[in-house]
Amino acid sequence: MKRLSDFKGDEALDLFADIIEPLGKIFADKEIQELSKKKGKVAPVEYVKPALKNHKDELYFIMAKLEGMEVEEYKKTVNGLTFPMQILTLVNDPITKQLFTSQSQTDIISLASSGSAMESTEAKEN
Repeated sequence: MKRLSDFKGDEALDLFADIIEPLGKIFADKEIQELSKKKGKVAPVEYVKPALKNHKDELYFIMAKLEGMEVEEYKKTVNGLTFPMQILTLVNDPITKQLFTSQSQTDIISLASSGSAMESTEAKEN
């Protein structure tokens, strides 16, 4: 499985552009925000439970992007053990850990909630 830190240059920028909205939804989750306020006192595995319970679709999308697959194709490759383990691998990635800091979460939530440029342009045209 590729991790966020495995992506470089344009590939990293393209990936981040694709996953910023689902990340924003996950980071906006109240349970996850509460965990992130406990700086240094929360094991990465503790983020996995609320993410799995509340954000399956976003996680499938992010993990499929990391694997270079479509979501439905990716879903066929994982099971009840492999999917949580892959999520835990993602959470333990140094770049992901940086994203879980309060300021990074705030920035991502703001970017994601502002909507995509395409959506904003379409809304103005209608």
